[in-house]
Amino acid sequence: MANEETETETETTDEAEATTERETEAEATALDMEALDTYEDRVEELSSALEEREETIEELESVVEAQSEQIEKLENRFLDLSARVADGRNLGVCPECNGPTEKKERLFRSDTIECLRCGEIIHTY
Repeated sequence: MANEETETETETTDEAEATTERETEAEATALDMEALDTYEDRVEELSSALEEREETIEELESVVEAQSEQIEKLENRFLDLSARVADGRNLGVCPECNGPTEKKERLFRSDTIECLRCGEIIHTY
């Protein structure tokens, strides 16, 4: 009888240990699943942040392009204005060499404003 009680206690202890091991494995699996879910959430956050950053970059590039076009247009207007200053008083400044400009009136061709120093034609009428 003592042997039977010892065997029963041993079997009960073995079963308890097996149950404890299964519970530990289940907890570890649950922790792994939670870690995996956390990792997937973080990956989704990072990918959405990356998409937002790319959209912002595209928007900024379009703004820079529009501003570049506007700057070019304003530069052309400035050159035209600088050339037109030479109209009335034959005064003006060449944008290339900063030399004096002069309006040249021609009989058979268009009138021009030219630089006296470098010969650059700044404006044609």
